[in-house]
Amino acid sequence: MSEKSGDISRQVKSGLAVLVALTILFGGGWYAYSKVSEAVTGAFAVDDYPGPGEEDVTVEIPMGSTLSQIGGILEEEDVIASAEAFDKATRENPKSENLQAGTYKLKTKMKASDALQALIDAGVQDAKKFTVVEGLRLNEQVAALAEQLERPEDEVKAALEDPASYKLSPWAEGNPEGFLFPDTYDVTGGDPKLAATLMAEHFTKVATDIELEKKANELGRSPREIVTVASIIEAEVRRPEDRPKVARVLYNRLDDGQKLELDTTVEYANNKPRGSGATTTDEERANPSPYNTYVHPGLPPGPISAPGRQALEAAANPADGNWRYFVAIDLDTGETAFADTFEEHQQNVGKFQQWCQNNPGKC
Repeated sequence: MSEKSGDISRQVKSGLAVLVALTILFGGGWYAYSKVSEAVTGAFAVDDYPGPGEEDVTVEIPMGSTLSQIGGILEEEDVIASAEAFDKATRENPKSENLQAGTYKLKTKMKASDALQALIDAGVQDAKKFTVVEGLRLNEQVAALAEQLERPEDEVKAALEDPASYKLSPWAEGNPEGFLFPDTYDVTGGDPKLAATLMAEHFTKVATDIELEKKANELGRSPREIVTVASIIEAEVRRPEDRPKVARVLYNRLDDGQKLELDTTVEYANNKPRGSGATTTDEERANPSPYNTYVHPGLPPGPISAPGRQALEAAANPADGNWRYFVAIDLDTGETAFADTFEEHQQNVGKFQQWCQNNPGKC
């Protein structure tokens, strides 16, 4: 073999040695990398059950719960292995934003994504829509809820017995009359307690939106008094443009120490149906109930109906004026006349009486 051939042989052997060394080095490095990667991935992986679930369990999701709080509740009930797994599932499912409060039947040891989907599906299937209109008294709200939620009235009444459990405003002083906001709602499972919570929370939201507490302070009144005035406005006035003016009449009379002398409070005191007549009798006006503003000066102890947003805004933002009197002079249109003096008011009362004569059976 020539010297040149020997050099080539040595070069080939050397190259093979380097290749083998690199292969060993690369293979070992990749093995080490894979092991480290597995360790890191395992460290950051969230605990999750494989599913599909084991024992039946009933879970209560309170009103106002965040997704994070729902995850915590499910973990505590052993529905899911970890709140982190539920959080991951909610990020991957846009419908998670539509979760509703309610009572759900699930299983223990569910995969987090399956538990989330079960909540979504149950909420869609079991939601009941109900509407409570403005101006209803509490007993009428109870009847409306019972009918629309298909629950006994006694069950609805029982749901209202613990104000703290459905977040009733502290201004209500434990009595929900006037503090369950009238609107249209969806409630999971037709649960009356959840329905009351929705209505109570909505009242608080509206009161915050219109700065009711701040406005009350500016008027020298308590928030409860503003809601009471709003409930009277809701019961007395039909036309939106008249509501701030009626609010001013009430405040002017209160400031003067005059009795309010409102027939709607007499109806409430005598438990007469709302709007049962344009006038009341002497006997009814003599009722000693603290709600009777013909007998007692000042406002009634609390609301006489559930005011809507317009009535609350009017009570919080009365019009400017010196009016002390008002009377509806057309019961069909709700047209109302205002007066500064009793003499002017008597003239307006004459207009109302003439309307009644022209419209027999409507007064």
